[in-house]
Amino acid sequence: MGKNLEGINYYNKLIDELKANHIEPFVTLFHWDLPNALEEEYMGFLSSKIVDDFVNYAEICFWEFGDRVKNWVTLNEPYRFTYAGYVQGTFAPGRGGENQDGDPETEPYIVAYNLLNCHAAAYRKYQEDFKDVQKGKVGITLDTNFFKPFRGRHCKEDVKAVEYAYDFMFGLFMEPLTSGDWPKNVHKFATTPSHHHPQGRYLPVFTDHQKKMLKQSYDFLGINYYTANFAKFKDDSSSSHSTGFLSDCHYEASGKDPYGNNIGGVAFDGSWVYLCAHELVDLLHHIKQAYKVEKYIVITENGAPDKNDDGKTYEEARNDEFRLKYIKWHLEAIRRVNTVRLLTSEGTKPLVMGYFVWSFTDSFEWSSGYTVRFGMNYVDYKNNLQRYPKKSALWFKKFLSEDKLWEPRKRSLISVDEVDEVANGAPVNATQAIEVVQKQKKAKA
Repeated sequence: MGKNLEGINYYNKLIDELKANHIEPFVTLFHWDLPNALEEEYMGFLSSKIVDDFVNYAEICFWEFGDRVKNWVTLNEPYRFTYAGYVQGTFAPGRGGENQDGDPETEPYIVAYNLLNCHAAAYRKYQEDFKDVQKGKVGITLDTNFFKPFRGRHCKEDVKAVEYAYDFMFGLFMEPLTSGDWPKNVHKFATTPSHHHPQGRYLPVFTDHQKKMLKQSYDFLGINYYTANFAKFKDDSSSSHSTGFLSDCHYEASGKDPYGNNIGGVAFDGSWVYLCAHELVDLLHHIKQAYKVEKYIVITENGAPDKNDDGKTYEEARNDEFRLKYIKWHLEAIRRVNTVRLLTSEGTKPLVMGYFVWSFTDSFEWSSGYTVRFGMNYVDYKNNLQRYPKKSALWFKKFLSEDKLWEPRKRSLISVDEVDEVANGAPVNATQAIEVVQKQKKAKA
């Protein structure tokens, strides 16, 4: 079991700094950054060999950091990793897209199968070897949109498309965590004949042991929610063979209805993010009921982008009214959701126990690069990465600083329109490099 001491020391310093500033670390183990050596050795998540390596990696993290980290996420957005990496080919490892290696007819399901087994094995490892001492919690983060029928609820085909959308985007991972098996629609469509598999395709089968490992293998459920879409039924009956995942799912997602109306206010012209905060209420109720969720939910990502424009002045760049409204409305939605209470072994709890904005600062946004900005803090990429708080950052700081109350109106949400423009209004220089000092803590062979 190899360990990178420099990496461990880096994260030790980061975690210690967070704790010193009364910030509770919430650590994700896998956000799509598989070591290339494993991709080259056995093709990464296309091989079941990945499970043992993932558990070994998780065990090192639990051992080295678990005395201070009490909240773990095993996988972030396994659907997005699977879809973009093995269907579209736009994210690493770049399989499945046009003129690329890969087999979108079978590989997405193999990858989903191995991801799920990685998660379950890591979760059980923590439960068996670490939980009694460290007292932490381990969850998984799934991403999904809210879906509405494209032509309305009177259109039976589009109502069915909504069902397919949830099954292939969310249920592909949530159903195995609930029942230990794939959604029925995945069984139905992912085994049909395809162009390269005319006799039918093999869908990985969970063994009885794997099913037992998977069921309820989370202490909390992370949900990444950004927007809603219309789901339109996609009829592939003209072809006797599936072209793969894209045709298996039998729906097309759109941000516009048949008349060209947006499903919600759009972040900017051409953006995929629409302001659909009320739909979060409906989505969480759907998840709780459809999958009989009895553990609390954390909104692990929620945010809105700006289109990058280097010509904007600082005053213009910090005036992120859409993001400010977006955050406020989603927090208000969560407050409405939390009229639903969970009866747990620890007593009565709200359904949603946490909320994270994506993101703290502008950053490199995957295939979008630096063309969009999701940050509450503006990063000047041309001026030594100086950072400036936008209005949303100042408001959010004030919101988080208010007293925690358990009355129906916990904090000032919609009513807080003025923010302190003096506090933290000056640019913040990029962090200076600091020396990495090896820690002789809990060295494990």
